Amino acid sequence: MFFTMRFILSWTLWILLADKSRWRELFPVCLLASYLGFMTDILMDYYLLWEYAGIGNPVFIKFSANFEVFIVATYLFIQWLPTKQTLRRMFWYWFIWTTIAIVIEAIHVMSDHMRYHQWWSMWHSYFADWFLFWVFYKFHKGFRFEKSN
Repeated sequence: MFFTMRFILSWTLWILLADKSRWRELFPVCLLASYLGFMTDILMDYYLLWEYAGIGNPVFIKFSANFEVFIVATYLFIQWLPTKQTLRRMFWYWFIWTTIAIVIEAIHVMSDHMRYHQWWSMWHSYFADWFLFWVFYKFHKGFRFEKSN
């Protein structure tokens, strides 16, 4: 139920907040986020650093984030990039988004829907979020898939 509610909440947020006129520009970076999520899931089958747990369909639990949170969060992250991208603004923008991401992960951990293994910790996830948001920003900036007028 937890993962189903997360799925519904994620796509509800997308429906309410997303600028759907920019989907051609924003969806390529969302597909990258989803792809990286799938690759991470495959790697976790061989070298377990964290896992999602819960009652429900294990395939849905394992892959649900790749079809919702990763796509929706990346879409909104790129959509709301500051117009004036100074170092200070971008730092605070990244700080806010990585804090949101780690709070979502903390909810998963506290509710026992996610578990860390071996040497992985929430700090590793936090720094990984900084890096991933940078990758998504650079990908979007480098390819500029805007709709032509």
